[in-house]
Amino acid sequence: MRLISIFVSIIVAFSLYFLIVDRKSLIEFIKNFQKEKEILSELDNNSKSIKNSIKENELPIVLVKKSKEIITDNTLILRGRTEAIRKVEVRAEVNGGVISEPRLKGSRIKKNETLCEIAAGTRFVNLSEAKMRLLEAEKKSNVVQSLGEKGYSTETSKLTQKTILETAKASLARAEYEISKLVIKAPFAGVLEDNTSEIGSFLNIGSLCATIIDLSQIKLIGYIPELKIREISLGSVASGKTLSGLSTKGKVSFISRQADPVTKTFRVEILAENKDELIRDGETIEIQINLNSNKVHLLPQSVLTLNDAGELGVRTVIDKKVEFFKIKILRDQKNGLLVKGLPNTVDVITVGQEFVIDGQEVNISYE
Repeated sequence: MRLISIFVSIIVAFSLYFLIVDRKSLIEFIKNFQKEKEILSELDNNSKSIKNSIKENELPIVLVKKSKEIITDNTLILRGRTEAIRKVEVRAEVNGGVISEPRLKGSRIKKNETLCEIAAGTRFVNLSEAKMRLLEAEKKSNVVQSLGEKGYSTETSKLTQKTILETAKASLARAEYEISKLVIKAPFAGVLEDNTSEIGSFLNIGSLCATIIDLSQIKLIGYIPELKIREISLGSVASGKTLSGLSTKGKVSFISRQADPVTKTFRVEILAENKDELIRDGETIEIQINLNSNKVHLLPQSVLTLNDAGELGVRTVIDKKVEFFKIKILRDQKNGLLVKGLPNTVDVITVGQEFVIDGQEVNISYE
C-alpha cells in the first residue's frame, strides 16, 4: 500500500509540474498525440478505399449507349402494283360496218369524242316508217275513242287499237335508239390502249371498238397480312415509290372484307396522285401506309440478343446491374432498328451483352 501511495504522489507531482511550471511542453505533447491519431484514421480510410477500388476492378466492364425515346411515324411497307383508276372496253351496241378512220393507240381522248362510227344502212328509212306508222296509229286510236264515247265501239276494239298504238311507239323508240348508237363516243377522257376498229370492219353487238384507260389518278394495290389488317383504316395516309423511282401520295380508299383463301391476305387500295400521268398501269410499287405514331428507340442491330427463354431483346444496365428487356421491332432502317419495349431513357449494352447475365453487377463505359 505504501508503494502505491508513493507512485500516485510521483504522478501528481509530475502533473503539477507540467501544469504550473512547464505548461508549454504539456500542450505540445497533446498536439502531437492528436496528429498521430488523425494520421492513423486517414490511413484506415485509404485502406478501405483501396479495397473498394480493387473490388470494382474485378467487375466485368461493358460498353453502353444512352438511348432516349423518340416519336416516329409507324409505317406498314407492302410490295404491290399500280392500276389505272378507270379502264373500260368500249363495245358496239348495234350491228354495222365501221365508216370512221381508226384512232391510233396512245392517242389522247376527250370525253364524248368519237371513237367509231357505224354505217346507218336502212335505219333512217326504218325511222321514217316508224314515224308514219305511229301517226296512223294515233289517228285510228282517236277515231275509236270517239266512237266509243258515242257507244259505237266495243271494249275489244279499243284494246286492239291501243295495242297497235303502243307497238308503233316502241318501233319508233327502237329506230331512234339504233341511230343514236351509230356513233360510239368516249365515256371519259383518257388514253387509247389499242387502235380503234379499222374502217370497213364489221361490228356485231358486243364487238370491241376501243379500250380507254384513265391515268389522271392511280390506284396502288397491295395485300396486307391478317396480323396487320386492324392497324389500318379508310383514309390512312399512304405513299408509293415505283422501281423506276417515281413517288406518289394518297389515302386508303378500300379495304377488302374477304381474305384470299390461299394467302390469307386482304386487298387494300390506295387512291393516289399521278402528276402528268407518269406512273403507268401495272407497275411494281413499294407502298408505305402510315399507322399511329409510336415512341421508340433507335438502336443498332448488333445490340440484339436472346435471353434464356429464347426471347429477342436487349440487355441494359440499371443501377450498375444488368437487366434484360424484351422488345418488338417496328421497322428496319438504314441507320438502325426502331424498337418498342424499353423505358424512356436507358443505358443499352452495345459491347459485352453476350458475356453478362441478368442481375450481374458490372462497370460501364459510355460510347
